[in-house]
Amino acid sequence: MKVRRALVLAFALSLLGTASVTASSLWGDFEGFSRAKLYINNVEKQFSDGETPAFLVKGSAVLPVRMLADSLQALVKWDNANKTVNVFKPNVHMFVAKEVGKDYSVKQPFGKVKKGDTIDFAVFAQVDSLDTSISSFKISIETPSGEQAVAPHEKAVGGEKDSFWYPWPFTVTFSESGNYIVKFSVKLDDSSDYVVVSKKVIVSE
Repeated sequence: MKVRRALVLAFALSLLGTASVTASSLWGDFEGFSRAKLYINNVEKQFSDGETPAFLVKGSAVLPVRMLADSLQALVKWDNANKTVNVFKPNVHMFVAKEVGKDYSVKQPFGKVKKGDTIDFAVFAQVDSLDTSISSFKISIETPSGEQAVAPHEKAVGGEKDSFWYPWPFTVTFSESGNYIVKFSVKLDDSSDYVVVSKKVIVSE
Protein backbone atom coordinates (compact mmCIF):
# COMPACT_ATOMS: atom_id res chain seq x y z
CA MET A 1 0.00 0.00 0.00
CA LYS A 2 1.41 3.38 -0.95
CA VAL A 3 2.25 5.80 1.88
CA ARG A 4 -0.08 8.43 0.38
CA ARG A 5 -3.01 6.02 0.81
CA ALA A 6 -2.04 5.12 4.36
CA LEU A 7 -2.07 8.66 5.72
CA VAL A 8 -4.82 9.00 8.30
CA LEU A 9 -5.75 11.65 10.81
CA ALA A 10 -8.14 11.52 13.76
CA PHE A 11 -10.96 14.05 13.53
CA ALA A 12 -13.74 14.74 16.03
CA LEU A 13 -17.19 14.32 14.55
CA SER A 14 -17.67 18.12 14.40
CA LEU A 15 -15.95 19.05 11.13
CA LEU A 16 -17.30 22.59 10.72
CA GLY A 17 -20.16 21.38 8.59
CA THR A 18 -18.00 20.31 5.66
CA ALA A 19 -18.07 16.59 6.38
CA SER A 20 -20.19 14.20 8.40
CA VAL A 21 -19.64 10.62 9.53
CA THR A 22 -22.13 7.91 10.44
CA ALA A 23 -21.26 4.45 11.74
CA SER A 24 -23.09 1.20 12.25
CA SER A 25 -22.26 -2.49 12.41
CA LEU A 26 -23.84 -2.61 8.96
CA TRP A 27 -20.73 -1.02 7.46
CA GLY A 28 -18.38 -3.77 8.66
CA ASP A 29 -14.93 -3.63 10.27
CA PHE A 30 -11.46 -2.39 9.34
CA GLU A 31 -8.42 -3.78 11.19
CA GLY A 32 -10.68 -4.55 14.16
CA PHE A 33 -12.37 -1.13 14.23
CA SER A 34 -15.90 -0.21 13.17
CA ARG A 35 -16.05 1.24 9.68
CA ALA A 36 -17.85 4.54 9.18
CA LYS A 37 -19.59 6.20 6.27
CA LEU A 38 -18.16 9.54 5.19
CA TYR A 39 -20.15 12.31 3.50
CA ILE A 40 -18.55 15.46 2.11
CA ASN A 41 -21.08 18.17 1.20
CA ASN A 42 -23.83 15.52 1.38
CA VAL A 43 -22.08 13.23 -1.13
CA GLU A 44 -20.97 9.82 0.15
CA LYS A 45 -17.29 9.03 -0.36
CA GLN A 46 -16.77 5.58 -1.86
CA PHE A 47 -13.60 3.75 -0.80
CA SER A 48 -12.12 1.22 -3.23
CA ASP A 49 -10.31 -1.97 -2.30
CA GLY A 50 -6.84 -1.20 -0.94
CA GLU A 51 -7.80 2.26 0.31
CA THR A 52 -7.95 3.07 4.01
CA PRO A 53 -11.63 3.78 4.78
CA ALA A 54 -13.16 5.94 7.49
CA PHE A 55 -13.34 4.13 10.84
CA LEU A 56 -13.90 4.85 14.53
CA VAL A 57 -11.41 4.88 17.42
CA LYS A 58 -12.71 5.74 20.92
CA GLY A 59 -15.63 7.70 19.53
CA SER A 60 -13.63 9.75 17.04
CA ALA A 61 -13.54 9.31 13.28
CA VAL A 62 -10.24 8.47 11.61
CA LEU A 63 -10.14 9.67 8.00
CA PRO A 64 -7.58 9.36 5.18
CA VAL A 65 -5.81 12.71 5.11
CA ARG A 66 -4.99 12.68 1.39
CA MET A 67 -8.58 11.99 0.39
CA LEU A 68 -10.00 14.62 2.74
CA ALA A 69 -7.42 17.20 1.68
CA ASP A 70 -8.21 16.62 -2.00
CA SER A 71 -11.92 17.00 -1.29
CA LEU A 72 -11.32 20.27 0.59
CA GLN A 73 -8.77 21.51 -1.98
CA ALA A 74 -5.78 21.46 0.36
CA LEU A 75 -2.16 20.28 0.03
CA VAL A 76 -0.55 17.43 1.98
CA LYS A 77 3.13 16.84 2.74
CA TRP A 78 4.26 13.57 4.34
CA ASP A 79 7.58 13.48 6.22
CA ASN A 80 8.30 9.75 6.42
CA ALA A 81 11.47 10.14 8.50
CA ASN A 82 9.61 12.01 11.26
CA LYS A 83 6.21 10.36 10.63
CA THR A 84 4.62 13.81 10.31
CA VAL A 85 1.74 15.06 8.18
CA ASN A 86 1.48 18.71 7.13
CA VAL A 87 -1.76 20.02 5.60
CA PHE A 88 -1.70 23.40 3.85
CA LYS A 89 -4.80 25.30 2.70
CA PRO A 90 -3.80 28.36 0.63
CA ASN A 91 -6.30 31.12 -0.09
CA VAL A 92 -6.86 31.18 -3.86
CA HIS A 93 -9.44 33.52 -5.39
CA MET A 94 -10.06 33.44 -9.13
CA PHE A 95 -11.85 35.92 -11.37
CA VAL A 96 -12.70 35.61 -15.05
CA ALA A 97 -12.83 38.94 -16.87
CA LYS A 98 -12.63 40.25 -20.41
CA GLU A 99 -9.78 42.50 -19.35
CA VAL A 100 -7.26 42.75 -16.52
CA GLY A 101 -5.39 46.05 -16.35
CA LYS A 102 -1.66 46.48 -15.84
CA ASP A 103 -2.48 47.55 -12.29
CA TYR A 104 -4.35 44.23 -11.87
CA SER A 105 -7.74 45.93 -12.03
CA VAL A 106 -10.47 43.52 -13.14
CA LYS A 107 -12.71 44.87 -15.92
CA GLN A 108 -15.88 43.27 -17.29
CA PRO A 109 -16.00 40.20 -15.04
CA PHE A 110 -18.52 37.54 -16.05
CA GLY A 111 -19.86 34.18 -14.99
CA LYS A 112 -22.31 33.25 -17.75
CA VAL A 113 -21.94 32.98 -21.53
CA LYS A 114 -24.10 31.99 -24.48
CA LYS A 115 -23.53 28.54 -25.92
CA GLY A 116 -21.51 28.83 -29.13
CA ASP A 117 -19.77 32.09 -28.21
CA THR A 118 -16.01 32.43 -28.60
CA ILE A 119 -14.63 34.73 -25.92
CA ASP A 120 -11.21 36.21 -25.23
CA PHE A 121 -10.77 36.60 -21.48
CA ALA A 122 -8.28 36.40 -18.65
CA VAL A 123 -8.23 34.17 -15.60
CA PHE A 124 -6.89 36.24 -12.71
CA ALA A 125 -5.69 34.32 -9.63
CA GLN A 126 -4.96 35.94 -6.26
CA VAL A 127 -2.98 33.62 -3.99
CA ASP A 128 -1.98 34.15 -0.37
CA SER A 129 -1.26 32.11 2.77
CA LEU A 130 0.73 29.62 0.70
CA ASP A 131 2.84 28.47 3.63
CA THR A 132 4.92 25.91 1.77
CA SER A 133 7.25 25.95 -1.22
CA ILE A 134 5.88 24.76 -4.57
CA SER A 135 7.51 23.88 -7.88
CA SER A 136 4.74 25.06 -10.25
CA PHE A 137 1.08 25.87 -10.71
CA LYS A 138 -1.39 25.30 -13.52
CA ILE A 139 -4.56 27.00 -14.77
CA SER A 140 -6.91 24.79 -16.78
CA ILE A 141 -10.48 25.00 -18.13
CA GLU A 142 -12.60 21.85 -18.31
CA THR A 143 -15.71 21.45 -20.47
CA PRO A 144 -19.00 20.03 -19.12
CA SER A 145 -18.07 16.69 -20.75
CA GLY A 146 -14.72 16.59 -18.92
CA GLU A 147 -12.40 17.55 -21.80
CA GLN A 148 -9.88 20.38 -21.81
CA ALA A 149 -11.50 23.43 -23.44
CA VAL A 150 -8.06 24.84 -24.24
CA ALA A 151 -4.46 23.88 -23.53
CA PRO A 152 -3.70 24.36 -19.81
CA HIS A 153 -1.17 27.01 -18.79
CA GLU A 154 1.67 25.92 -16.49
CA LYS A 155 4.07 28.23 -14.66
CA ALA A 156 7.24 27.16 -12.84
CA VAL A 157 7.79 28.74 -9.44
CA GLY A 158 10.64 26.77 -7.90
CA GLY A 159 10.72 27.91 -4.30
CA GLU A 160 9.05 29.99 -1.59
CA LYS A 161 6.24 32.23 -2.81
CA ASP A 162 3.66 32.80 -0.08
CA SER A 163 1.54 35.30 -2.03
CA PHE A 164 1.21 36.48 -5.61
CA TRP A 165 -1.26 37.70 -8.26
CA TYR A 166 -1.27 36.11 -11.68
CA PRO A 167 -3.41 36.81 -14.80
CA TRP A 168 -3.35 34.69 -17.96
CA PRO A 169 -5.33 35.10 -21.21
CA PHE A 170 -7.43 32.37 -22.83
CA THR A 171 -9.63 32.09 -25.90
CA VAL A 172 -12.45 29.58 -25.47
CA THR A 173 -15.33 28.51 -27.67
CA PHE A 174 -18.21 27.51 -25.39
CA SER A 175 -19.63 24.81 -27.67
CA GLU A 176 -21.44 22.87 -24.91
CA SER A 177 -24.19 23.75 -22.47
CA GLY A 178 -23.39 23.38 -18.79
CA ASN A 179 -20.60 24.24 -16.36
CA TYR A 180 -17.09 24.99 -17.57
CA ILE A 181 -14.72 24.51 -14.61
CA VAL A 182 -11.70 26.77 -14.24
CA LYS A 183 -9.12 25.03 -12.04
CA PHE A 184 -6.04 26.37 -10.26
CA SER A 185 -3.70 23.48 -9.40
CA VAL A 186 -0.41 23.36 -7.51
CA LYS A 187 2.51 20.93 -7.72
CA LEU A 188 4.55 20.71 -4.51
CA ASP A 189 7.65 19.27 -6.18
CA ASP A 190 8.73 17.80 -9.49
CA SER A 191 7.88 14.25 -8.40
CA SER A 192 4.35 14.97 -7.18
CA ASP A 193 1.06 15.34 -9.03
CA TYR A 194 -0.92 18.54 -9.45
CA VAL A 195 -3.51 19.17 -6.72
CA VAL A 196 -6.54 21.38 -7.37
CA VAL A 197 -6.73 24.14 -4.74
CA SER A 198 -9.42 26.35 -6.28
CA LYS A 199 -12.28 26.12 -8.79
CA LYS A 200 -14.40 28.69 -10.62
CA VAL A 201 -17.50 27.96 -12.72
CA ILE A 202 -18.48 29.59 -16.02
CA VAL A 203 -22.05 28.67 -17.00
CA SER A 204 -22.75 28.16 -20.71
CA GLU A 205 -26.47 28.30 -21.59
